[in-house]
Amino acid sequence: MKFNWGTGIVLAFLIMIGGMTYLVSITFRQNDDLVENDYYQKSMNYQKHIEEVHNNDRLAKKIRFQQSPDTLKLSFPRLAKVQEYSGKIHFYSPVEEKRDLTVELKLNNRFLQNISLKSMDIGRYQVKIDWIANKVAYYQEEEIVVKR
Repeated sequence: MKFNWGTGIVLAFLIMIGGMTYLVSITFRQNDDLVENDYYQKSMNYQKHIEEVHNNDRLAKKIRFQQSPDTLKLSFPRLAKVQEYSGKIHFYSPVEEKRDLTVELKLNNRFLQNISLKSMDIGRYQVKIDWIANKVAYYQEEEIVVKR
């Protein structure tokens, strides 16, 4: 078989098509998790979030974090009766959505909540606390690292 211009052009096209097919297959295998699935609704409620952060900034005492390898202890400020506290604690993992964890706020009579970290994967988490005390909403965010 002789190698001429026609053969070279056909080989160039085959190599180009093969490369493009490979790149397209890579894009279909990529994981495209969004930071938030309901980002549009969250953007509509952003002013409420700003007010919650502002309410938290005005507090004399904020939520204190004490972490051990197995537990995270949260100490809340005493603003109302324990029964008047409600909210959610969300552990956001920037690595992947499957690692996220949400816990209901359930304080004991000393305004403490202990959360077990044993079932969580090792890594960095943003702890996002949305809570209400005395009918006022607050938001606090801290970063923790889960180690073993």
